Amino acid sequence: MCLCGKYSFIFFNLDMKNLFPLFLLLQLLWVVSCNNVDQKLVDQIDETVNAMQAYTGDFDMNTQGIISFSKLVDEAPEALKSDTSSGFAALREKVTSFLVKQEATVAEFKQVLSDLQKTGAEYSAGKISTEDARMKHETLSARLVSIKDLLALVGTLNDGAQTEYGKMMAEYRSKTE
Repeated sequence: MCLCGKYSFIFFNLDMKNLFPLFLLLQLLWVVSCNNVDQKLVDQIDETVNAMQAYTGDFDMNTQGIISFSKLVDEAPEALKSDTSSGFAALREKVTSFLVKQEATVAEFKQVLSDLQKTGAEYSAGKISTEDARMKHETLSARLVSIKDLLALVGTLNDGAQTEYGKMMAEYRSKTE
């Protein structure tokens, strides 16, 4: 007797009862075997994401600080606001521009960080090639560093504006006393 005939019921039962799980298993094996992922690149992307995520809290705090300073400047005495020789109008314009720049740049930073996370996930899932993932990692990482540096500059400029405002207020108070 032929073995194929004797055991053909196994294939029939397998085909009828377990076709879907078998199909899923084959698909999983195909994905695993075809997904040649460079783990070192995945680790680099994860490290970059984690390192840059550490800055988001500081950026949000700095944004709140600039918002608070902007409100303080808006609440300056009317006599100071109307004194054209005080330089208040120029200071107020700077502070407004710092706030707008800070908020927009923090939003951009978070978007680029999200794009880098997405790149890592797509690469790990085999949706993009190693070369594409490497290029995106390099490009997005460089953008994150540039944005981080820009935010540091905005913070420094805002600190200078706060010092300027402190001097302006001290001079105003000395004139009004």
